[in-house]
Amino acid sequence: MKIADQRDRRVISDLAKEVFERTGENVFLCYQCRKCAAGCPNRTFMDSTPTELMRYLQLGMVDEAMKGNTIWYCLSCHTCSARCPQGIDIAHILNTVRMLGHEKRLKVKTNSAMLFGRVWMRMVKYTGRVYEVGLIGLLNLLRGKPLRDLPLGIRMLKRGKLRLLPSITRPLSTMNMFCRARKLDR
Repeated sequence: MKIADQRDRRVISDLAKEVFERTGENVFLCYQCRKCAAGCPNRTFMDSTPTELMRYLQLGMVDEAMKGNTIWYCLSCHTCSARCPQGIDIAHILNTVRMLGHEKRLKVKTNSAMLFGRVWMRMVKYTGRVYEVGLIGLLNLLRGKPLRDLPLGIRMLKRGKLRLLPSITRPLSTMNMFCRARKLDR
């Protein structure tokens, strides 16, 4: 991971500058202590750790930062941010890199996390909350395995752990919130 020439240094500055402008967070404050990676509950599913992602951003390694599944599998639980001795909001940086990936319309090698995010957000937008049965059913249908979780779902319904019908809470106010957010994004 050595910097080859002056051109690479410019790229490093551009990527770090863009992240700083969007988040107010300086990626160069990260000194690779790995406390964020040690506390990440979703780390086992990620291609690289939050620490490695911070290093990719420091070195301007755009492809490595955006095309792995780390930014897509981040739970935004802020455990990494809470554990950071430098006070860096790593979860916010990961979310910003995810948004940059969307803006650049990058092809992602693992699509399931993005699919989950889209279905989840649509459900929240139209019902005001997440409807678990509908979420898992729709995800399984879109993945081509509609009956995958049916036995488990039936057991959970029998025990009262899931509701068969969704609970809809103020859908108009939630939809209005999404419309206002979309206008701010433009």
